[in-house]
Amino acid sequence: MGMADPTPFVRPIRWDRLRTDEAERIIRKRVQDTGNVIISEHAFERIDERFSGPAFTTVDVYHILETGRIREAPIREATGEWKVIVVRRLPGTREAGVVTLIARTDDTLFVKTVEWMDWLT
Repeated sequence: MGMADPTPFVRPIRWDRLRTDEAERIIRKRVQDTGNVIISEHAFERIDERFSGPAFTTVDVYHILETGRIREAPIREATGEWKVIVVRRLPGTREAGVVTLIARTDDTLFVKTVEWMDWLT
């Protein structure tokens, strides 16, 4: 009879100094339930304004959150939430970013806005 596979070590989240890999882990877990994702009115307006042409939908926002990478270190907001920009190149198009706030007090993600990232470089 063999030994059971060991449980992989998962580093606890350090909310006082959130690292990029921790933020990605939190976002990927929370977006699995899209009810945890709150998309602001402003983000919906930016989707309509900036992403005309090929359809860009909330499904794309979820996909970016699930599979994208955080470009820069998380920034702590005055509210205690952490702000990150999750970036992913959309198929056949440009690189898009989803500006997201990660709440510590519950499982929500707040999508503040969306933007094209390649115009920033």
